[in-house]
Amino acid sequence: MLHRSAQVSEKLSEMIAMSQSGQSEKRSFLGVMFECCKVYVRVYIDPSGEAYNGRCPRCSKTVRFVVGEGGSGSRTWRVS
Repeated sequence: MLHRSAQVSEKLSEMIAMSQSGQSEKRSFLGVMFECCKVYVRVYIDPSGEAYNGRCPRCSKTVRFVVGEGGSGSRTWRVS
């Protein structure tokens, strides 16, 4: 069993190796402009792959974009 510091170090080494080899994990995101505070953020897909969940970093307004058939192909959104 590895100690926590050894586990973190091992994971960090893996991430550095992936980055240097160009194999870093690409995460899906949507570009969202929160009109409430005039702030642009990237909203990343959740681990289950079912939705993009985000919030305004200034006022904490939340937004959820569900992934599914019949949806939009747009990658940028404005939220008021």
